[in-house]
Formats: sequence, structure tokens, C-alpha cells
Amino acid sequence: MHCLAVKKEVKVFDASGRFQHEFGTYGSSEGEFDCLAGVAVNRIGQFIVSDRYNHRVQIFDPSGRFLRSFGCEGRVDARFSYPWGITTDSLGFIYVCDKENHRVQVFQSDGTFVGKFGSLGSRPGHLEHPHYVAVSNTNRVIVSDSNNHRIQIFDVNGRSLSTFGSEGSDEGQFKFPRGVAVDDQGYIMVGDSGNNRIQIFQPDGSFLRAFGQWGSGDGEFKGLEGIAVMPSGNIVVCDRENHRIQVF
Repeated sequence: MHCLAVKKEVKVFDASGRFQHEFGTYGSSEGEFDCLAGVAVNRIGQFIVSDRYNHRVQIFDPSGRFLRSFGCEGRVDARFSYPWGITTDSLGFIYVCDKENHRVQVFQSDGTFVGKFGSLGSRPGHLEHPHYVAVSNTNRVIVSDSNNHRIQIFDVNGRSLSTFGSEGSDEGQFKFPRGVAVDDQGYIMVGDSGNNRIQIFQPDGSFLRAFGQWGSGDGEFKGLEGIAVMPSGNIVVCDRENHRIQVF
């Protein structure tokens, strides 16, 4: 099962790309959205959605029925300024890229605030407009630090472990990286949005390979957003300006 966040609804597809169902509409009431940015599915099949312009996170059951929400606009703990990418770990904790507050916030599965890490800057551990987040099966938290043109890796307590990447178009460089994903072996996939390509890295951040270029043909991109890795190992890519999903 795969889900796609569009401006005002979540669309759900099976692994073959067949449409299953959708939920949500435009608005600010329970179960309504104003420009979705990220969606994750937890271990019990619930949908966790970052509702960007409503500055909140909403949670739905597997059928799309609203369960609860948390957050509102602000700078203090558990408030958001344009939340973007979102993910969960094996224990059900929720990680949210709080983009305009330049941090990642962590919550229990019921929305209880746990902690945060990151602040505006370019030094290790600092962030500038983090967009997407992924958690490996070894509990490494991987963040696309978009305006710093790099990827940062943290432990689950928010301690900075390593960074890789710099601004540019060479191998291992980025221009405003967006989606990040990690497979069962720890390989890291990055949607290098400004360079219209996917880059793949070894678990230590060493460059492995890249594919894609600007365009609208098969295997070409016009602005990348979220990416995901299927259990089969296939990479699912949101090709933003081409208004489509590509699978590799």
C-alpha cells in the first residue's frame, strides 16, 4: 500500500499503482486539510499526515476515519510553523520536520510531545528549512537539511552523528534536497530536487550512484518531493512538476 498527499486529500494506491480510496477535503476542521506536505503509515496501518497550512498533524485509521490531531501555529514545543516531512519509527514515535522553525520534533503515537532537535544555522546539528525525515532500522534519523544543501544524521535523542553533501551538481552534492528514504540495509536515497535526480549513498554517506535528469520522459524529473522504498526494494518517487509518481 502506498499513499500520496495532494493539496487537500490523501490518495491510497496498492503496490501496482491501482487506486484504492481517498480521504480528506479542503478546510481546517477535523479531517480537513490545507496543503498537505507529508504522510506516513505506522506499524498498525494508521495514516499520519502533516497538514502544512493548518500547522498541525492529523492521524487517521486505515480506512481514513479521523482519529485525532495535535499542534497549532507557533514556536514553542509541540507547535509548528509549516510542518513538512513526517515519519515513524519501529516503536511508533512520530518525527516531524518543523520547517520554518528549523527543527525536528518528536512525539509519542498519541501526539504527546517527547523532544526536539535542531535550530537555525549551518553548523553540525543546526538546520535550515528541513524538509523530510527518515528513520533506519538501526535508529538513525536522516534529515534533508534543504537550505544547507546537505543530509544530516542524528540518533533518536537528537545527537548529531554525521553530515554529508554540499551545494553543487557533482556526485554527492545537492541543490535543495527534499525526500529521503532508507532501505533495510541502510542505503540512503535522496531526492536531489534542484538537480532533478535521485542519489543513493552507502550507510556512511559515501556516494554510490545517481539517476535522473530534467525532463518529462520516463526516468526524468521536474522537481522532486517525497520518496519511499518499498519492501521489494523499489524506489517510489513523487515527481512534483510532472504531476506523477515514478517507480524504479
